[in-house]
Amino acid sequence: MSKGFVLRLPEDLKEEAAKMAERMGISLNQYVGLAVASKVGAGREAARYFQARAKRSPGRQKALKLLESMGTDAPPRAGDEV
Repeated sequence: MSKGFVLRLPEDLKEEAAKMAERMGISLNQYVGLAVASKVGAGREAARYFQARAKRSPGRQKALKLLESMGTDAPPRAGDEV
């Protein structure tokens, strides 16, 4: 069973969220729950993606070795100057 808690929002944000909820035909509480679930889900998906990508990575040391092999003797290209 879910447990309630107080959520303080700026009045203008609450009004906008309430309008969106009304357009969707759901309560403000349901809308806020969906918004939080969406954000949490996106965070989980991003973490899953980067974990999978890290497994395919050649590793930090190999990447640093590659960068070192590129050298630093060439001047920056036009527009790349610091």
